[in-house]
Amino acid sequence: MSSDGTGRSVRLDPIQGVLEILDRAAMTGTNKLGLLLTLLDLAPTLDGDAATISPIRVAERYLEIHWEHVRPYQGVTLRQSSARKERGDGTTADDTTVMQEVHRLRTLLTERRRGDLRDKPLEFVKRSIERLEWHSDWEEASETALARVRASLLKNPVRLLQQLPGNPDPFLYDSPSGREGLTLLPGVAESLTRFAGILRPLIEFRFAQEVVRINHETLNLPVDDVYSHLFGHERIMPPQKMRERLVQIQQGRCIFTGASLPTAGDSLELDHVVPWSRARLSQVENFLMTTRSVNSTKSDSMLGPAAIERWLRHLDANSAAIRDCAHEHNWPSNLHSVRQVVLHMYEALDATTGVWEFDRGIQPLGNDGKSRVIALLR
Repeated sequence: MSSDGTGRSVRLDPIQGVLEILDRAAMTGTNKLGLLLTLLDLAPTLDGDAATISPIRVAERYLEIHWEHVRPYQGVTLRQSSARKERGDGTTADDTTVMQEVHRLRTLLTERRRGDLRDKPLEFVKRSIERLEWHSDWEEASETALARVRASLLKNPVRLLQQLPGNPDPFLYDSPSGREGLTLLPGVAESLTRFAGILRPLIEFRFAQEVVRINHETLNLPVDDVYSHLFGHERIMPPQKMRERLVQIQQGRCIFTGASLPTAGDSLELDHVVPWSRARLSQVENFLMTTRSVNSTKSDSMLGPAAIERWLRHLDANSAAIRDCAHEHNWPSNLHSVRQVVLHMYEALDATTGVWEFDRGIQPLGNDGKSRVIALLR
């Protein structure tokens, strides 16, 4: 444990630690970056400070993130590791464990003539397969994949993520082996939640840079294109029929402004209530249909108190219809989970944070506004 000279223990600030990982950590692939993204996604879901995340939960989210990365880019499958490891059976592994497991699951879909599901979000795939005769085969294959991913996580990124030049003390989690889970150090979950909007694009862009480096012999890849391919949210948007149903549930009006929504065309847009850049909330409750002008004005801002109140009023009044819409389209739905994540996000926000109010634009959240939003979400 480092000391400040007075006998008090001092740890590296977690945000500074993440930046040091991005700048100076040794990497032969994307494992460490994938774990950072996993921690960013899970931090706002945790109750209390210094919470412990179970190994299976880490593995599940880690697998979900990488599921999106196997889609071919210009007809080529992008590798995420430059290391080639000999297996016990004499074959060679030329990619990260998680990518190999995703390929196996996608192959199973193809063999069962459901290749149409391969490029869908993993949650969508799971819900679609629940209704099929061979869902038990999928469950078995998924459990095997998660076990292998979990074992691989313990060997590499969990053990090595916080190892930096100068050998600082752990600054994100305290877990000698990780087998019992990752216990986040005090203040880490709040810091990751508060600064996710800044950290996420930095980590994702560094991830894309690493993929470009690994695949440079195969393709001359522009980093911006790879970044969009790996992390763009367009492919995780609901289908047109589902959007039309959301418009009906909203009675054809924008929840924020009350204005009539266009029936079709580019002026009608889907908004992530909690911006995609801040949290990966793909549940239907985080979607609203609005106009291009409103969506553009709101952009990646969090909602102010009045806007939050209108959103929650809409959810409470239409919860059954929204759930039915999600079920019809095999889309995830969990109102309680969404409210809990959003609550934790606002608890972590500074009162000086700019938030969007539909009638006044961007305004400071303020202490009173923060208290009001937290009360509404609770």
